[in-house]
Amino acid sequence: MAGVNAHDPERQETVSRRTVLFGGGVSLLFGGIAARLYQLQISDHQKYLDLAQENQFNRRVLTPLRGEIVDRFGGPLASNRKNFRVLLVPEQARDVDAILDKIDKITPVSEDKRARIMREIRRRGAFTPVQIADNLPWEDFSKLNFELPHLSGVLPDVGETRDYPYGADAAFVIGYVGAVTERDLASQENDEERLLLRQPGFKVGREGLERTYEDELRGEAGAMNVKINAHGRVIEEMTDSAVPPVQGRTLTLTIDSELQAHTMKVLAEPTPGVGQDVQSAAAVVMDVVTGDILVLASTPAFNPNDFNVGIDPDLWKDLNASPYKPLLNKPLSGVYPPGSTFKVISAIAAQRAGVKPSHSVHCPGRIWYGNRYFHCWKRGGHGRMNMKDSLKHSCDVFYYDIAKTLEIDLLADTARKFGLGQTYELGIPGQQRGVVPDRDWKREYFAGNPAQQPWFQGETLSCIIGQGYVTSTPLQLAVMSARVATGKAVRPRLVRAVGDLILPAPEAPLIDVDQDYLAVVRAGMNAVTNEYGTAARSRLDDPDWQMAGKTGTSQVYAITAEDRARGLAKPEDLPWARRDHALFVSYMPFENPRYACSVVVEHGIGGARAAGPKARDIMKAVAEKDPASRTPLDPRSLARASGVREG
Repeated sequence: MAGVNAHDPERQETVSRRTVLFGGGVSLLFGGIAARLYQLQISDHQKYLDLAQENQFNRRVLTPLRGEIVDRFGGPLASNRKNFRVLLVPEQARDVDAILDKIDKITPVSEDKRARIMREIRRRGAFTPVQIADNLPWEDFSKLNFELPHLSGVLPDVGETRDYPYGADAAFVIGYVGAVTERDLASQENDEERLLLRQPGFKVGREGLERTYEDELRGEAGAMNVKINAHGRVIEEMTDSAVPPVQGRTLTLTIDSELQAHTMKVLAEPTPGVGQDVQSAAAVVMDVVTGDILVLASTPAFNPNDFNVGIDPDLWKDLNASPYKPLLNKPLSGVYPPGSTFKVISAIAAQRAGVKPSHSVHCPGRIWYGNRYFHCWKRGGHGRMNMKDSLKHSCDVFYYDIAKTLEIDLLADTARKFGLGQTYELGIPGQQRGVVPDRDWKREYFAGNPAQQPWFQGETLSCIIGQGYVTSTPLQLAVMSARVATGKAVRPRLVRAVGDLILPAPEAPLIDVDQDYLAVVRAGMNAVTNEYGTAARSRLDDPDWQMAGKTGTSQVYAITAEDRARGLAKPEDLPWARRDHALFVSYMPFENPRYACSVVVEHGIGGARAAGPKARDIMKAVAEKDPASRTPLDPRSLARASGVREG
């Protein structure tokens, strides 16, 4: 063959050409490899070194403690407590369903919770811990730790969770926190905040001050580098590079927690002779000098701790279905006809219209106007009444007589000057304005019915005694009492400080109403309790704490002739939801006012019977404690003592 090749020049040339091509190809291949190696190792060395470093290290978020909410003396209303919880790293568990089955034998894992866990795993990835259970009792937590060798991927953890030591007593002031939703994540402006909210078990404010002051209470997240392998597993925590989280700022409130708890107890006590065990009621106590709200109570109420741990569906249904509205913040969102408590406004408006305090009216128990009788609450009548007596005995006929010529716009203007028909900046959502009717309001309200748009004078007769279109909230009634007591436009407040930033009390200028008009009303309110008026049983015996007040009963349902024929002759014979509301407003001391109070008992039948005694018991406790005489907490000292950096 060699000989043949030697004598075959054409074949030899072909072999030589193939050899050259093959050698060139090999040279190009190795040249490309060499060039690529040069690029990777020499030209782009720094670039890939940086990428490798990023691959090796990951940054982990450190969750901050939520800021505390404290009362005026530093007592905790919302704080943080240890939370025994269980996390799961899906990648380490391998068979998540099997692990959840094992955990279910120790602490229940419902189908809804299991579905939520699987959604979290899909959203977060296989290497990110997902919360399986939290707020576990110590017994369950210790059992899980005992079974840990058989629970691959399970991480027992002691975190922090929200705690409300006063439970339902302060629910409507504080609100509550709840789990993060997709809407919460979408509302965040940057990735860092979204990353914080994605941390296992992280909670955000859902209602009350927890919601309004979410940004201040949330705090600042910390961070720590962790070393990971190529699969994303954490192999080392770089504690030297950690940036510690900063706890959220402390909210210091005007609330007195002890008085708040006492008021809730008083409101819940059944009214003697009414035959109703559950009381649906509200109360507000204010400092008339500073505007500080000392008590904001609503009963019955929910327990915010139930929401923190994940409310039971059956409990949630019961809360929503209850006729006593335990989810309604009655002091701010409950709207009621003010009844005869409104007569303090009517008496001031009458004087502004030129009616003298000595003006007298004979009350036979009813008065004819238009085409019907307007009845006084006292069937036999009160006899001859002047302005002070009309407040003392709550005579309706006296005010009916004035209403025949009183301009409704003047009555409405007076009501607004004393705090009705408006809302106040307290930091709690859902506040209602109520209704202070005038001609413009009626034209707008009946815009689709021209025949009803004009104001009829007979409507003033209903409004002047706090019925008809007039409605108010317990907070507004407390503000009204404070303004009548001081003659100043007192404005309520609920938050004294955010962190170490002390918020000044709102200014309270004099109301542009003749102060002599108020003196007449104050004398009438004093007579209500201290001169055997309608609330004589609710007087305070301590001469240093004389309480002036005004009873009110707002009609919910009028007993008909058919009702009487069926034996329903008295209010207590009616079903609970058809009984009249009971109201009482007051302030004390009479000579040098410091505190104002309003109480509303839903369907309590009568202000003197149900609301007045509760107000007496509340104000007696206020007098004994006298919060204004004690030095409230200095939020700056609290910030220094806690070691929390305040913004």
